[in-house]
Amino acid sequence: MKKAIRKSILGVEIEFHPVVFPVGAGLILTFVLLTVLLPHRALMLFNQMKRAIPNHFSWLYIISMTGFLFFALYLAFSKFGNIKLGKDSEKPEFSRLTWFSMLFSAGMGIGMLFFGVAEPMHHFMSPPVPGLSPQAAANQSLAITLVHWCLHPWALYAVVALSLAYFGFRRGLPLSFRSVFFPLLGKRIHGFMGDMIDVLALLATLFGLATSLGIGAKQVNAGLTHVFSIPQGAVVQVVLIAVITMMAVASLVSGLHVGIRRLSELNVGLAGLLMLFLFIVGPTIYLLDSLVQNIGSYIQDLPHRSFWTAAYAEKERTEWLENWTVFYWGWWIVWSPFVGMFIARVSRGRTIREFIGGVLLIPTGVSIVWMTVFGNTAIHQEMFAKFKHSKHIMVRDEASGLDVTQDGKFTTPDAMGVTDPKNILVEKAGPETLRSAARGTTLVYRNGVLVEKQNHKPYVPSGREVFKGKYRTVEKKLTLGEYLSSPVANKQKTGRHDTTSTALFLMLDGYPLSWLTSLLAVLCVVLFFVTSSDSASLVADMIASGGSKNPALGTRLFWGILEGILAAVLLTAGGLVALRTGSITLGLPFCILIIMMCVSLHRGLNRDLREDLPEQQLRHIKD
Repeated sequence: MKKAIRKSILGVEIEFHPVVFPVGAGLILTFVLLTVLLPHRALMLFNQMKRAIPNHFSWLYIISMTGFLFFALYLAFSKFGNIKLGKDSEKPEFSRLTWFSMLFSAGMGIGMLFFGVAEPMHHFMSPPVPGLSPQAAANQSLAITLVHWCLHPWALYAVVALSLAYFGFRRGLPLSFRSVFFPLLGKRIHGFMGDMIDVLALLATLFGLATSLGIGAKQVNAGLTHVFSIPQGAVVQVVLIAVITMMAVASLVSGLHVGIRRLSELNVGLAGLLMLFLFIVGPTIYLLDSLVQNIGSYIQDLPHRSFWTAAYAEKERTEWLENWTVFYWGWWIVWSPFVGMFIARVSRGRTIREFIGGVLLIPTGVSIVWMTVFGNTAIHQEMFAKFKHSKHIMVRDEASGLDVTQDGKFTTPDAMGVTDPKNILVEKAGPETLRSAARGTTLVYRNGVLVEKQNHKPYVPSGREVFKGKYRTVEKKLTLGEYLSSPVANKQKTGRHDTTSTALFLMLDGYPLSWLTSLLAVLCVVLFFVTSSDSASLVADMIASGGSKNPALGTRLFWGILEGILAAVLLTAGGLVALRTGSITLGLPFCILIIMMCVSLHRGLNRDLREDLPEQQLRHIKD
């Protein structure tokens, strides 16, 4: 096996695998460079892939995620349940409370804050089954949300983390993804095939995290805009990424037992405080009723949605499945290298049964409570309170989805990720075509990009074609649902407001001390942001160093800083959509790898019970 190279540069220790580190870093930097230089081409390519993968592989994602759930449950109740992830005499490294806080912070913290209000409200306002009553739509919206956030993703994380922990701590192999395939590949894990497995895991880890950092920056920016009227925009978000990356680097320097551990405990505590406040001041009895019914609806809906591929459904429901369930399954799969490695790192000394029970059930229970409190509170505002929030400015849309300027001209949409480039002055040339107002070039949309109709080249506008003035708007008081489904303009009337990022803060406006709870929510996002960043930096360094359980400080700093730069550059270049889609695309090969991982783990566990292991691994277990 190629040994990791350890050197001291200017007094800072660095450690890296001679193949995984340069290949992984080189591919990431190449991707970023191409996205910056060719943003429109990149967006067209990735949007095309985003449609192609669900069209051809929805069945694989759905059956695989359900299979991982069955496999995790099988291991927990099987003869393998008492096998320890480490030596037989080893004790857990962290207390159960600390362990849970760390795995939950790394796993879904930012996502649950971001989607806790927005997703249930989206399913309520636009249910996949049309024609439902408001009550039925509300019930279904929470059941669908829980399917996406509870047992399935945590079963995936449990399988990946268990595989890494078992081969890394029980079998004495390096804590890397290549080690998991030892029963299938043997010594070949130390060659080219093992290197490529680790490179793929490294890419997925960094791409997944960079997208999460972009989402986190948007929500922090939205919260600061809501409380302090700080403008929303890429410049502010880049500054936020820089500040929070510095905090993450400081946490990294302090180490796993200090920075990551203490911040994880703090942000879980603060998030719990925010949830408790909302439960007390909100519709408490309604939330208790909803919690009980949501559990029943989730259990009832789980078998159907675990196997639903929309094979017999109309086009609209097929598109809904691709945009939600298939997207989530691909997203969780691409997140699994990072979350799985981190959970494995903090789970040494636990039995397989205890490990699966903790990883599967405790986060699922918390997710049910969290989504009920935040999602049902938002739905209660919409259904029963009919609460209309303070005046919001709406951009008035006309035909073809175009925005209207104050002097009656049209521009291309400014909605998030709808088209690129945005705010270009155009005229309507037909039902599906536009005409450049300055040059007269006929334009069409292709894969979310404005292209010249004649040659399908991405349209590059001149400076005078980009509209920078104010839009024609209408002021209205909106409910939360209307706010999320309307084209809301920013306060300056110069573009659209990011309503999805702001949904949580708008919902909090309906209750006392909204300025304080909004600040608390921003702090929670920042802390989840920091713990996700430093956790992923640790994981990336472990992979890139060849499986070192305590990698050197210098390379940990390298990956921490690179993650911040990656997120900032892509956000500035408009490449966040391409990155997000690229992450989902990486989920396809990783899905196949995880299926093979399950086979390899089962074979390794059978050998463990027979003690049919190489001599050096037997010595490790019995020492």
